[in-house]
Amino acid sequence: MKELKLIPPSDPRVQSAIAPFSDDMLKEHNFKDRKELSETMFETMKKYGGIGLSANQVGIDVACFVIGDGQEDGLEKAFFNPEIVGAGEEKESMKEGCLSFPGLWLMVSRPTQVAIKYWDEEGEEFVETYQGVTARVILHEYDHMIGQNFTMRVTKLKLDRAMKALDKKVKKYQRQQSGLQQA
Repeated sequence: MKELKLIPPSDPRVQSAIAPFSDDMLKEHNFKDRKELSETMFETMKKYGGIGLSANQVGIDVACFVIGDGQEDGLEKAFFNPEIVGAGEEKESMKEGCLSFPGLWLMVSRPTQVAIKYWDEEGEEFVETYQGVTARVILHEYDHMIGQNFTMRVTKLKLDRAMKALDKKVKKYQRQQSGLQQA
């Protein structure tokens, strides 16, 4: 199985909207079919400890994302050419993280329900409604499809505070590591 690596959030491929997916795009990225792409993305998502992964986060410019709850018989789903067709009016704020921003957690307000149209690995079209954390993950990954990310969903002040807190944690960790190496 191929190994995919996360690309930095400053990479233009993460910051741009993605063109609609077509099976011809698979050959450009050396995948034989949708199933191989989604399985590789699932493995990458699990390797990095995520519950969602967009193709552009690993440098693949195709409109596709995967979600999974990490449970043995849990939810694991690939979405090709996803399109949000509706969202509930009720919103909820929760802490969100992102594989592209390791260690950064932000309180993000999102609808608690979402309706999405997509195609699966077999090319079959679906329109489904999701709620709760699954809806949140879908909306988070869909943001990547349109060239956005969760840092754009908070105020500059909140983002600055979270970045300073993350910087403190990193420096503390580095001090601890250098202390261990000197011992």
